[in-house]
Amino acid sequence: MKPDEIKRIAAHALAGTDRILNHWLPGGKTEGHEYQALNPKRADSSLGSFSINIRTGEWADFATGDKGKDLVSLVAYLTDATQSDAAKMVAELLGIATKQNAPQNRGRYAPKDAGKGKASPQPKESNSAQPDKDSANDGWDCVMPIPDDAPPPPEAHSKHGKYDQRYPYLNTDGRVNYYHDRWEPKEAGGKKQFAPLTLWRKDGRFKWQFKAPPEPRPLYGLPSLVQYPDAWVWIVEGEKAAKALGKLLPEHPILCWQGGSLAVDKSDFRPLKGRRVRIWPDHDKAGERATGELIKQLEQAEAAEIEVLNLDRVAYYKPAFYDTEKGSIPKIDRGSVANLHPGDDAHDLLKRDRWTAEHFHLLLTIGVPELFLTAHQDDDTANQSRAAQPANQNEAADASIPESEGTPNRQAAFEVDDSGVYHLQQDKDGSLRRRKMCNKLEVLAQSRDPNGGQWGKLVQFSDPDNRLKRIVIPARAFNGDGLEATGRLLEEGLAIMPKARSLVLQYLQEQCPSERVRTTNRTGWHGINDELVFVLPDGSIGQSEDEWLFADDRPDSSLFRQRGTLKQWRDHVAVLCSGNSRLTFAVSVAFAAPLLHLIEMESGGFHYRGTTSSGKTSALYMAGSVCGSPEYLQRWRSTDNGLESIALSHCDVILTLDELKMIDARIAGESAYMLANGSAKVRAKQNGGARNTAKWRLLFLSAGELSLSQHVAEVGKRTPTGAELRMADIPADAGHGMGCFENLHGYANGHEFAKALGVTVNKYYGTAFPAFVEQILKNRESLRDSLADARLKFEKTTLTSAASGQAQRVGARFALVGAAGELATHWGITGWQPGASMQAAMTCFKSWLQAFGGEGNKEERAMIEQVRHFLELHGEARFTDIDRSVVEDNHTPRTMNKAGFREKNAEGNLEYYCYPEVFKAEICKGFDHQAIARLLIARGFMKGDGKHLKPKVNLPGEGRKRVFHILPTIWGDEND
Repeated sequence: MKPDEIKRIAAHALAGTDRILNHWLPGGKTEGHEYQALNPKRADSSLGSFSINIRTGEWADFATGDKGKDLVSLVAYLTDATQSDAAKMVAELLGIATKQNAPQNRGRYAPKDAGKGKASPQPKESNSAQPDKDSANDGWDCVMPIPDDAPPPPEAHSKHGKYDQRYPYLNTDGRVNYYHDRWEPKEAGGKKQFAPLTLWRKDGRFKWQFKAPPEPRPLYGLPSLVQYPDAWVWIVEGEKAAKALGKLLPEHPILCWQGGSLAVDKSDFRPLKGRRVRIWPDHDKAGERATGELIKQLEQAEAAEIEVLNLDRVAYYKPAFYDTEKGSIPKIDRGSVANLHPGDDAHDLLKRDRWTAEHFHLLLTIGVPELFLTAHQDDDTANQSRAAQPANQNEAADASIPESEGTPNRQAAFEVDDSGVYHLQQDKDGSLRRRKMCNKLEVLAQSRDPNGGQWGKLVQFSDPDNRLKRIVIPARAFNGDGLEATGRLLEEGLAIMPKARSLVLQYLQEQCPSERVRTTNRTGWHGINDELVFVLPDGSIGQSEDEWLFADDRPDSSLFRQRGTLKQWRDHVAVLCSGNSRLTFAVSVAFAAPLLHLIEMESGGFHYRGTTSSGKTSALYMAGSVCGSPEYLQRWRSTDNGLESIALSHCDVILTLDELKMIDARIAGESAYMLANGSAKVRAKQNGGARNTAKWRLLFLSAGELSLSQHVAEVGKRTPTGAELRMADIPADAGHGMGCFENLHGYANGHEFAKALGVTVNKYYGTAFPAFVEQILKNRESLRDSLADARLKFEKTTLTSAASGQAQRVGARFALVGAAGELATHWGITGWQPGASMQAAMTCFKSWLQAFGGEGNKEERAMIEQVRHFLELHGEARFTDIDRSVVEDNHTPRTMNKAGFREKNAEGNLEYYCYPEVFKAEICKGFDHQAIARLLIARGFMKGDGKHLKPKVNLPGEGRKRVFHILPTIWGDEND
């Protein structure tokens, strides 16, 4: 191929830059006019070393120094091909005619609907744009949906030439099944032409054919069934009518079938099972016949309800505006003469008669009599339709089908270039007038949440500082006057021209790209198996068919900022943790958080308790530097509702919370429970049902001068042991007279060392966490077993066989933190000595264990202590000696508020006989009295057995009664 020809192809290739990059460099990221991608010639793990200018085609491999001036040289570099061969590959991909093989009708590159994802090498044979009548019976199979490795569809038909409109028929998840092309009449009085375009495969080879797909054919508009699962489904005849009705009914599924009025029975209506369906027939005899067959097909598909729009009623209404002092409002005028013409459909109402969504909404709500007719299969319409069907139904499946005559297409158009979005208006003299609406605004994809709800539009634009913004505009923001949608754009810096707001809204709603993204308001792991990704506010880590975006309404949801390199963080921040158990443990907590999901461990937290200026906050800053800047640190000063939002944005990552005393002591315990339980409050909807409950997984690291139980005790409440287990209290003082610190790394004192920590975490942060997550994805198959082994070794070293389940439960969390730090060290992230992280976890765990009271069950200790405390407090005053005789009218002192009797045994030790009600209401207050009784019996501190907790005893003056009999052994071992 001659150099001039290569240059010509390179110049034409700029029109298909996106297609070339998606084919040879998929999975990249666009920032401004630069496209950054992973170089397939190397084992890159992150973006940044390979860049392409999407405007000029210039490219550079910064790792090797290779670079080029156009896209042909890029393909040659990536495929190790000659410039000539690369030019041929580019021309084949984009449909660019070459001098060696120039087709009669030159085509442009195909729309992006042709498929998503990484494509495999194209078949070597050319893609035929000619109908192949002989291929139907020689092994060729129609392929739906179109696979990722399919060749691009042809841009021209052998007879009709380049199409005027191409309609993609999508399946429910947005992938293309086939196309339907439309050609406007080439001369006055001519007819519009249609032809379906399908992909066929044989022996691994693909071929495009202008041929109808096999029956039953998929419907047009299937994704809207998922988008609007509860709304009425509307069916019209023809894609043009469907697009028009979509503007009149923006929140309803709009469908049509392929093949015209005689091909209704060739389509697949099964997706409409159980749905409520309304039919908008064309206003002619063919429309009536098609409606009859359509009713039959819908009833066979078990549609829940079927109604037909009564066009005779619609014909006498027309849109108008009523002027008021506040402006114009839409009205519906009732006329005396019908204003519909033969063949009219939704497109004619929208364009010729100027109907709007507001007008049509009024028509549906003002109570027009018999606006809808209930349809049944035995209606006259259906019978007429069946009688009118031709004997040979195959005539409806011709390769080219004429459309019913109608009015010219005068749709409003929008044009986008680098300078902005423009509205093209046709003046009375037929000329087009270009009016700027806003700065450049692109709709990149349609978004939805993991459950297929919360639909929206992903848009991209630049703010006045030329910073590229990508935000999601929820579909609900277009409700009413759409102020929420345009308000968000203005807030983010998009310049919208005066009086152009409604046009911007129309432009956004009309843009329906085939690309899809998933949105979530929760960080962390999403997807399963090979599609597992880790979502962060600024992007995601991992590979998935859908791009994942973090969408949050908070003003600043991007706490995961980065500064410096991973090596700088390791050499300047992580190095200062060495020799400091509290700092090493804090940083290891940050690495442990994303492992919770992998081993299905519950959420939980740790709390550094110590005096002011002991280095607690410095430890939290160090931990936060793994994920982001010093602003990553949060404060306890919040409501429980506020903590729910914070928890969602820290799912699968560490949450650092400073100053426990700043949260109301009355809700502190419940807040700790909520964070550790991973679930928000259950709230009711306005209609009384329950809203979806927010859920998360996280490890939180807290700090404060008081422990959780001490803080809660300030308002006279007792902290449940469960809350203390979920938020393990660790003394911040490491026991070396320097607060949290044990090794000052050459600094004069703890204060100077803390200042040095503050300086370093302000310079280097946020790079360690993404590197750690990438390693998890690479090694997740083997991590589960290695983490289980680490836990067993940890428990064997720190606990005895008599350890309670409570100690084991908390120990497992400490073990995970230690193992996470060891993984980070093994992967070259921390630079610590092997074993340092696990030793720090053991040191902190032993400190917690000592503060907790040992490895026994704390609730059982609390029960026993409460019984002892009551006897110590009231043993003399409220228990009567059993051997004291009661004599009438003598001066023997009476026992006030009597709780029972006491008696000295043969050894001179006291036994207590407690009245049942006193035992329940006072001695065991706050606990289950039966649980305390069984515990005391099991420990040998009280008489009784599994059947009778209260033995019968003879009491002076009271006869034989059942009481709780506490023995002197309750004082035997104060450590029980």
